[in-house]
Amino acid sequence: MGVDINSDHIEDVAGSNNTDNLDASDYAAPEIQKETQVLHDPEYLQAQKRYLWKLDCIILPTISVLYFFEYLDRGNIANAKILGLNTGRATSQEGVGSGKKSLSGTQWQTVIMIFYVGLVLCQIPGCIGYRVFPPSKWIAFGVCGWAMTSLLQDAALNYAGLLVCRVFLGVFEGLFGTGIVYYLSLWYHRSEMGVRVFWFLGPTAIAGAFGGLIAFGVGHIKSSVTPWKWLFLIEALPCFLLGLFCLYWLPDRPLSNSRFKGINQEIAQARYHSEAFDKAGAIKKKHVIWTLKDWRLYAQASIYLPTAALLASISGFLPTIVANLGYEGSKANLMTVPPYVCAFLVMYGVSWNSDRVKERGIHISVLMVIAAVMYALLATLPESQLHGKYACMCIAVACVYATYPPSHAWAANNFGNETKRAIGMGVYTAIGNLGSIAGTWVYPANEAPQFQEGHFICMALSLATAMLALSNSLLLGAINRYRDKKHGKPVSGASIDVTELADESPHFRFFT
Repeated sequence: MGVDINSDHIEDVAGSNNTDNLDASDYAAPEIQKETQVLHDPEYLQAQKRYLWKLDCIILPTISVLYFFEYLDRGNIANAKILGLNTGRATSQEGVGSGKKSLSGTQWQTVIMIFYVGLVLCQIPGCIGYRVFPPSKWIAFGVCGWAMTSLLQDAALNYAGLLVCRVFLGVFEGLFGTGIVYYLSLWYHRSEMGVRVFWFLGPTAIAGAFGGLIAFGVGHIKSSVTPWKWLFLIEALPCFLLGLFCLYWLPDRPLSNSRFKGINQEIAQARYHSEAFDKAGAIKKKHVIWTLKDWRLYAQASIYLPTAALLASISGFLPTIVANLGYEGSKANLMTVPPYVCAFLVMYGVSWNSDRVKERGIHISVLMVIAAVMYALLATLPESQLHGKYACMCIAVACVYATYPPSHAWAANNFGNETKRAIGMGVYTAIGNLGSIAGTWVYPANEAPQFQEGHFICMALSLATAMLALSNSLLLGAINRYRDKKHGKPVSGASIDVTELADESPHFRFFT
């Protein structure tokens, strides 16, 4: 997988066993401290590295492939349009338009937008589902549901039928995707989350690249079945089978799983308690209320909101934008591949470095300033500068996508216990994806071929994200310094009891 096991994090605390005389009320009980000290035992260090490698090999490839197919199914609508989905039903391409009429620009934007309505409505229930039900079963339910819905798009006979399919595709993807970051936080330390979230979200870039390649190949299939139907069929069937596989393959929780035995189970339980101890019992009303009243939740969501709009504008309209740069037909699909390849590489580098330095906000701000410059150039360069505009598009797409993993990891890092994290991540993604709905209207068809207004809107969204991320980082840093001054710095290697106070515990420190 190429994952950094982050052995520095394992070894840095090996010499910090000063947890016997903790007198602060928010530290975990002595028996929990003793349990977690096994991780600092020299003979356990190598065993822990082997455990992490095994855990990575079980979880990361699985969620990578699942999200690859989710994003493929979500974004293939743009490629299906090029293959004739938006044409009239009475034409040779047997699209969903009325008679021989193609869907209007507004109708097509509605097709893309309506997906996000279902997505937003089900993101909070989806995240709570991971908290209430065994994650492996919840994942399988969401994955199989969206695969079946994606396949049913082949049976859409008209515009209304396609809209219904898109709504339910959003519903099932909301039930699955929203809680994966929460699921990862059950198994990994906060300083390990950036790269792990990358392996979850990174396939969004690869899916964009492969979506173009698959559509390019499907466009050359000689068959009585129209090409856009082959596209949905080829992408949905493997996804359904993978959903069933998750029932067997994925572990549920560190304290109740069938994937690890013996020393690996001891390590899983000790790691779960090593940074923060949470009894994780029934969902408490006060934690739900605290989460909904927490300004930090809305500050974090305000960062994701413009980013989600940018991502939606890219995934829904990149083939169209590339086509209007001067590339035509299947070649337009093919030329969407390089921007996504660039995005994947930049995403990994940024995620790795943000884990290494334990910082998120400045990484996001720098990326978004660069993206703003690229969008400004896209808006102002003349049509004749094809290669220059295409290079700007590659850089802009890479920078926008690269903010995706650190922003999600940042949100999960700063919710103190499981209930706050489950509720908070659901609200965070639901609010953020309101931006996705807005993002589907950034590039109206009547603005082609320059899309100048759309590029300027994206420039403004990029600058807004940069300023919000920097402000949030500075505020959280100030809170950390205030707590250090008032309560003293946390004891290195000690577990904080967050069962009751969550991130209001005096020795809980926020990622900046």
